[in-house]
Amino acid sequence: MKKLLILLVCFSVYTGVFAQTLSDIDEVYPFHGDFAAIKKANQWAFVNKEGKKIIDFRSDLVLTNRLNSLNQTISYPVFNDGRCLIRKLMGDTYYYGFINEKGVEVIKPQFLNATNFSNGYAIVVLTSKDSIGFNYVLKKAVVSNIMEEYVINTSGELVKYLYNPRKNVPANYKNGVPIIESKFIAPNLVAVKTKNKKWEIHQF
Repeated sequence: MKKLLILLVCFSVYTGVFAQTLSDIDEVYPFHGDFAAIKKANQWAFVNKEGKKIIDFRSDLVLTNRLNSLNQTISYPVFNDGRCLIRKLMGDTYYYGFINEKGVEVIKPQFLNATNFSNGYAIVVLTSKDSIGFNYVLKKAVVSNIMEEYVINTSGELVKYLYNPRKNVPANYKNGVPIIESKFIAPNLVAVKTKNKKWEIHQF
């Protein structure tokens, strides 16, 4: 009876381990924090340090460029501050947002571009409209579309406006992903490129 019990326990452990086995994976990437990205065909998923898949394969994850041990650039999705970049095609334009570590969309895709989070903050590009006049013949306002950069927190709240608007951009931005011209240089410190291609440093 004792031997039978030991066999049953061993079998349970074995089958439990077997059930967690992941197979037919095309690429496995290094751990970044607590999670590693894996790739199958054109989709990506995440596993934890126990080898358990915590986010299933999906096609909306955004890749980040990293250097490997041979100083070669490799690209794969990452989590920073519990957030991973995603993108969604709406019309002719991709919009960027974020999921949490359960794969739940916590910041909806609404930005023309976004950085990964760093120390609890990310830089994003938003569009807005600026009224520049009124057309009395057509009886409608004349507006200019503006791209602006902001700092957001992990809840998606706008924390800091960055003073480098780009005016007269198309209503539906189809020219690829706009470049983010600001950058974090320290926690709560961001460098902003101005219209005259000089830099300003802002604290937030």
